[in-house]
Parts: sequence; structure tokens; C-alpha cells
Amino acid sequence: MQLSYFTEARSLDRQEKDGAGFFTQVDIESEQFLIKNLSTVIPGAAFFAEESGVTGNGDYRWVIDPLDGTINFAHGLPHFCVSVALTYKDELIFGMIYQPVLDELFWAQKGKGAWLNGDRISVTEPEQFDKSLLVIGLPYEAKRDYKAYLQKIIAVVPKAYTFRYLGAAALDLAYVACGRFDGIFFAGLEWWDFAAGDLLISEAGGRVTDFRGNAIHSGSESLVAGGKQVYSRLFELIESEGS
Repeated sequence: MQLSYFTEARSLDRQEKDGAGFFTQVDIESEQFLIKNLSTVIPGAAFFAEESGVTGNGDYRWVIDPLDGTINFAHGLPHFCVSVALTYKDELIFGMIYQPVLDELFWAQKGKGAWLNGDRISVTEPEQFDKSLLVIGLPYEAKRDYKAYLQKIIAVVPKAYTFRYLGAAALDLAYVACGRFDGIFFAGLEWWDFAAGDLLISEAGGRVTDFRGNAIHSGSESLVAGGKQVYSRLFELIESEGS
């Protein structure tokens, strides 16, 4: 991807979302492209897409984030992705996250493992939690329970080796699945942010739940994940601050 493309992207018209950042024309065009082409893969499938919402009512449903990390993209930061998941009767069966700058395609099929391009991937398990590298996602301040989430960060981060906040939750989840990060937790995001990443981490040998230990679903408002040992310690620390 050419650097000039980022320069051009910075000048694109931005439209504010209700207290939750903004979107650009690229978000819209990417979503339209995905819906048009995915409609030919499974005719009659429904869609749950970030910009256009829910359409259709078939048993199969595509869950789409057409540009995760819009703020990064619009400022020329090359940490963003496209995230697509497929559910059947609300069960995740396929997930794909594509990072165009590095041409990396992360994908997983239920029961078939997780992959990065042609290579099988798996989560990591550091010997001790204090050796773990975590990644977090921050909600927009206008979102619910922002201060409560910051308290969870304060409870967790000093116990780990260090952490990063990169601003594209779907791609962060893919990086946990392939072992670039050891664990992740966030709150205040949406189903399209984490549907594909949920399946990727699960199929890569990790564990994923919300802050109360429940399986992730379309109404979930929080997520904690990692290799099984990292997940257990993360969940313990998060739970100590209340759900």
C-alpha cells in the first residue's frame, strides 16, 4: 500500500458518530464492496455491518467491520484492518481479519484451526504472567463505564511485563491468536470489533470470555482473552475489580 494513499486518506471527509469517533468514505466504500461480493458467496445471507446495521434475516449472517482502526487509518498509522465473520444460527463458524499494509490474512474455521496466510498459528503461554505482553482496547469516553474500565487497567497492567494500546481491536485480537501478544482485554466495543477475533483465538488454542466469564455473543460488552494460563490470571485480576 502506497504512502500517498495514507496522505490522501487524511484529507477525506470525516463524519462524527454519536460520541464514538468518526467514519470516512473509505469505511462506507469498503462495506459496500464487502456486502456486494459476500452476497454472491452465500445468497440470502443476512448482514450485521458497522455502518449499515442489520439487513436480512437468514440463518447465515455476515458480521462486518469494514475498516477497524479508522482513526489510525485517517492519520496515516498503518495499524488497521478489515474484519469479517460468519455465523450460522448465531454460532461463529468462520472469521477473517485482513491487514492490507503487510498483506496478512488471518482466518479461522470452526473446528479447523487458525491460520496466518498459509501457516497454522497458536497463542503463546509465557512461563509467568509477569513476562506477558498485553494489548488493551480503550472505549471512547462517552461510552459506558469508562472510569470503571480504567480501574481494571490499573489492577492488571502492573502485574504483567508491559502492555500496548494500538487502537484497532480486531487486529489486536488477531495478534493474540498468532502469539504477537499474550493476552488482551477491553470493554465498550461492538460485535463487529471482536466476532472474527473471538473465533481466531479460540481456534488458536486460547480462551475468550466476557468479564463475567460468559461466552462471547453479539450482545457482549467486554472481552478478555489469551492463552489459557494468561487468560486465567487476567480474568482473576479483572474480576477482583468487579464486573
